[in-house]
Amino acid sequence: MRNWHPFIFVSLLALGSVLGGCTHKDNDGNLMVFHGSWPHRDDVKTWDPVNAYDEVSLDVVPSVYETLYQYAYLEESYKVIPLLAADMPKLSADRLTVTIPLRHDIKFQDDPAFKESGGKGRDLKAKDFIYEFKRLALPSLQSQGWWVLDGKVAGINEFHDKLVKASKADLPKIFAEDISGVKALDDYTIQLKLLKPYPQLMYILCMTFTSPVPSEAISAYADEQGNLLDHPVGTGPFILKSWERGHRIVMERNPNFHKEFYPTEGSLEYRKRGLLADAGKPLPFVDRVVLDVIKEEQPRWLNFLKGVEDMIALQKDNFKDAIVDHTNLSPQLASKGIRLSIESGVTFYYLSMNVKDKLLGNNKFLRQAISSAVDRDKWIELFTYGTGSKQVTAIPPGLPDRPQNSKIKYDYNPKLAKELLKKAGYPEGKGLPIINFDFRGADSINRQMGDFFQQELAEVGIKVNIILNTFPAYLEKMKQGNLQLSYGGWGIDYPDAENVYQLLYGPNKAPGPNESNFDNPAMNKLYEQLAVTESGAKRSALVKQADDILQEECPWALGYYHNKYTITQPWALNFRASDIILNKYKYFRVNKDVKKRYLNQQ
Repeated sequence: MRNWHPFIFVSLLALGSVLGGCTHKDNDGNLMVFHGSWPHRDDVKTWDPVNAYDEVSLDVVPSVYETLYQYAYLEESYKVIPLLAADMPKLSADRLTVTIPLRHDIKFQDDPAFKESGGKGRDLKAKDFIYEFKRLALPSLQSQGWWVLDGKVAGINEFHDKLVKASKADLPKIFAEDISGVKALDDYTIQLKLLKPYPQLMYILCMTFTSPVPSEAISAYADEQGNLLDHPVGTGPFILKSWERGHRIVMERNPNFHKEFYPTEGSLEYRKRGLLADAGKPLPFVDRVVLDVIKEEQPRWLNFLKGVEDMIALQKDNFKDAIVDHTNLSPQLASKGIRLSIESGVTFYYLSMNVKDKLLGNNKFLRQAISSAVDRDKWIELFTYGTGSKQVTAIPPGLPDRPQNSKIKYDYNPKLAKELLKKAGYPEGKGLPIINFDFRGADSINRQMGDFFQQELAEVGIKVNIILNTFPAYLEKMKQGNLQLSYGGWGIDYPDAENVYQLLYGPNKAPGPNESNFDNPAMNKLYEQLAVTESGAKRSALVKQADDILQEECPWALGYYHNKYTITQPWALNFRASDIILNKYKYFRVNKDVKKRYLNQQ
């Protein structure tokens, strides 16, 4: 459940290099090195998969740790394929028993934690996955990933409850106990027994939460609570070489990395873009990934123009300098061989109305009036330079079972908004109390958005009090259910409608992710049905019914989907933007000769 920060153009993949405008002085020699800059306001919070859930940590952790399954890199449909698994899982007839075979050629990276082998990485076994599943249930870790198993796997909640009640002395003994629904049938076979069908399980097994962690690393490096914060030991294509907090992250090729090859298949769009030129070649391509911390956009942009950044995700300040007519690269950049990538994002923004609030919750017409008072086209143009796409349904483009809506039921219509306000009992806004409108940040963009929405709503007679918060303060208000009207944002965890509609499921209201505290019996029933139904016509019908309720009841005023605009240098190859595919660095390739010629011309 990734609740998204308000910075409109902050992207997971805003990549570049070099601090303060100076070129890198690394001794790269003949190595193929990808240089990038860190676009985030914060540092990596943890290198432990059990709690790697923020956008910062997920930029790098999936390149050190791997999962049973991954998304096909060059497929637009988010196709799931094996990674550490030897094959796709086998499901029993009732879909409650899942059997997963493992590859026999996977080793952990070399590390002193493996004392028995003199620091040589040992073979990956089924027990390592069982160990990580148990860690998700360990109370001392307070894992943000506990929800992926909670109430879904036989015996896991009983195991969790025993750990909660255990004394410190008894904890190791209880942790070692078997769980009925999580078993290693042998060294290379995992079996899961589910309490109910779990169509999202394949996506869950692509999430970093489920990455195997060797117990030896926990024994050697974990803190008192069991967190492995700064010494990852994984099976992935890269190892963490150095981490200078607030300054630089360096990852290097893992000598123990198993055989994996660049995709040989891809969608028509990626074939047209030449992304299959390296088909069948061994991964990873680069020997080193260097990520420098440059918090300000302008130094990153200038470094890109100098050719010392390999790629960069466009943010608001430099968008007008790079893009023409919202879709084309400027002639100056195009003439240098720089490439533009535009991809539909799976992050979206909306206005959330707290139905637990006495004013908004008891008056559907007032919520509809608010939705009808907002000019989405102007919102998108002002704050995304027209790059966003109107959110005509809760589900982002590209996801299965998405309703084929062409418009929002209560889209911008000031005349209708005034009629609805009258129906709500407040003709021309008379008698309507001032509504508190909370934002997720206090920077200039949030202030500008506050002014925009204040003016939009005032035009139909709705007065709002703009409240600017720090992001942590906003999340605390949300957790307490103390928001009234607020600026909501969400980046989906996996490409499934369930991950969106859980935000509108009654039992998930505060302190859960249901920001609007919407608790509609019909919606709850539909969510419970679609959550256990496989993708197809039946599920599409359920999602459409859920969308109809959302459109009519208006716990959200739908906003826009955030599209990703990334530009890459001529030598930076094999890039595709995605908020879902996080193990990206292994696919990147740098043409050193092209880069060298370019830099020599500067």
